[in-house]
Amino acid sequence: MPIKLLVVFLSVLNLLIACGPQSLSIEEQRQGASCQPNQLCEYDNQVKIWLSEQQITPETPFEINLSLPSSLLVHSAKLEGITMYMGYIPVLFEPLDDILVAQSMVGICSERNMTWKLTLEVKNPQGQLKHVFYYFDATY
Repeated sequence: MPIKLLVVFLSVLNLLIACGPQSLSIEEQRQGASCQPNQLCEYDNQVKIWLSEQQITPETPFEINLSLPSSLLVHSAKLEGITMYMGYIPVLFEPLDDILVAQSMVGICSERNMTWKLTLEVKNPQGQLKHVFYYFDATY
C-alpha cells in the first residue's frame, strides 16, 4: 500500500510541476508583438506561418502551415506553453503542394486560455541558423 501512495504522490507532484507559470523574456515579447496570435504572420525573411483554424482547442488536432523561400530549410521546430510550462512538443513539417504542413495538438492544463509558442529554427545556404517565433492561443 505505501508504494501505491508514493506513486500517486509523485504523479500528482509531477503534474503540478509541469503546469507551472512561465514568464516571457524581453526578446520573446518583442518578437511576438509584430503578429496577432492565431493569424497569418509574415516575417522579414519571407517566412509565413498560419494555422488551419483560428480557434484552437486543447486535445484537438490542427495543422500548422509554413511557407519558406527556397533558400531556407527547416532545421527544427517545437511547441511550448507560454502561459504554463508543459514541456516541449516536437513539430514535424511535411511538404504539401508548395507549402509545409505539420499535424499537431496541444495539451490541456488548468488555464482555460493558454498561449503557445512555435519555435522554428531555419537554416540558410551558409548553414546559419535563425529562430522564428509564432504565438497562438488555445481555449476551452
